[in-house]
Amino acid sequence: MAYLEFRNIQLKFDERMIFSGFNLAIERHEKVLFCAPSGRGKTSLVKMLLGFVAPDRGEILVDGTKLTGITVNQIRSKISYVSQDADIPKGIVRDVFEEVFKFEANRHLSYNVERLQNYWLDAMSLPKDTLEKNVDTLSGGERQRLALILGILLDRDIWVLDEITTGLDLELKTKMVDLVLGYDKTILVVSHDDIYKNQGLREVSW
Repeated sequence: MAYLEFRNIQLKFDERMIFSGFNLAIERHEKVLFCAPSGRGKTSLVKMLLGFVAPDRGEILVDGTKLTGITVNQIRSKISYVSQDADIPKGIVRDVFEEVFKFEANRHLSYNVERLQNYWLDAMSLPKDTLEKNVDTLSGGERQRLALILGILLDRDIWVLDEITTGLDLELKTKMVDLVLGYDKTILVVSHDDIYKNQGLREVSW
């Protein structure tokens, strides 16, 4: 059995068919690039995996567990979702990170603010004083990189990366992609960016 499965998915928005009889199986630790044209449901597909969008027909399974209203929180706990909107909590960056790791679901994780300061900020080309800034004062690109750091540190089994290189220069894109794809995780990438080409990802289009 595959690690992630979309079985016979049907989804319509405003009478427009987005998916009809869609099937996809993804193995554990596989890296997949969704490269369908705009408007064909790439983001809808990952939002179905997260339980934010319900298919009209079909089922989604994660590690053998069917996604339902009862299992959705269990399945979300396996997923780090980073989007181009970089939706991270408001407040001082240092406090935001510390608060996230106080959540019951994250208390078992090792969080080291010194490593965040001395390694991760440099790895993502962020200024040393970033931790003392308010999230609202950061640029979109800075928030994207912080959201990605947070997603990595949460150490979930599945990473869903939705247009995370949007608005970044080529050097930063290359740095982020090289870093992310070096991890042995199940990684789903939604992107129009050619930076992911020839990186060993399985390309899925429809």
